[in-house]
Amino acid sequence: MVLRRIHVPDKHANRKLICFPQLDPNGPTKVCSRPTMVRLTGPERRRRGRLKLPQTVRVRPSDPLRHDFDEILPTLNTSRDSVYFASKNESYKEGMRLFVTYPYSDGPGSINRESLGKVVRIDDLGRGRRGIAVEILMPIYIGGKETLK
Repeated sequence: MVLRRIHVPDKHANRKLICFPQLDPNGPTKVCSRPTMVRLTGPERRRRGRLKLPQTVRVRPSDPLRHDFDEILPTLNTSRDSVYFASKNESYKEGMRLFVTYPYSDGPGSINRESLGKVVRIDDLGRGRRGIAVEILMPIYIGGKETLK
């Protein structure tokens, strides 16, 4: 059987599905996929809107004995309770706890607020880069004040 692309109109969006006929013991079936990422079904799961303006974030592991790194990176998108950034560091694991300083500035007299975060998703972005989604769990106050640089 020769596989060929079949464009089928999608009744839920103004996009076309790409379908490939497949062999099945019970008869022919089709495997369909959307050419771009589109919400398939159900309500939006995000609680907050995303800001796609790059901001600087500082990320370090909460357990430096297991993983020891300190990265200062631009974000790809953010919300009040999460950050998403790209990194070539392979130490990130889902469920890993991090100290996240967002927004971060190394200017004199900068007040940087550090929070405890957790890696909730890791995406492969290609060329050795990985997208790291971090949920901000709670702010960390040392001595009742925000961390001074």
